Amino acid sequence: MIDFAPFYAIYVVGLGGDIAYAGMSWAIMLIVCGVLTLFFTKWSLRVREQELLLALGYIIRAIVFLSYAFMTSLHQLLITQVLWGIAIAIGVPAFDSIYSAHTTDEESIGQWGGYEGVTSIAAGVSALVGGYAIKEFGFTPLFYVMAIVHLMLAIYIWKLPREVL
Repeated sequence: MIDFAPFYAIYVVGLGGDIAYAGMSWAIMLIVCGVLTLFFTKWSLRVREQELLLALGYIIRAIVFLSYAFMTSLHQLLITQVLWGIAIAIGVPAFDSIYSAHTTDEESIGQWGGYEGVTSIAAGVSALVGGYAIKEFGFTPLFYVMAIVHLMLAIYIWKLPREVL
């Protein structure tokens, strides 16, 4: 999400919006995510296999990126942002729960620090590569790649034996 943020405003302007619309639509995604995270957290506790929530979050994200690839209006953008907020609200708490289950009290800060460090580096590399890819090929091919990657992640998690996660 962070690695896409620098390019989002340019994308929205290309659709006919302005910087205020980009800010408003990004805010909608984050607010939907926040509200639903609070709501889904209680619901998620009843789900036995939280890995399936993680996979569902990736499937919804794949749909979001396909929606970006076929974006035709600013109205569709708002719906897509709501959908992205839903995907994050379902998937991120599940990921955090699964990851936490594999940390130890003694090494928790190091394990979480390693995760945060690696994800920051990956986001930086993604922003760098994404910027050049968008410049050379436009947004649409990048959205296809993002959709395929998220769909593959969902399938991988869905099929992975639960004891591995």
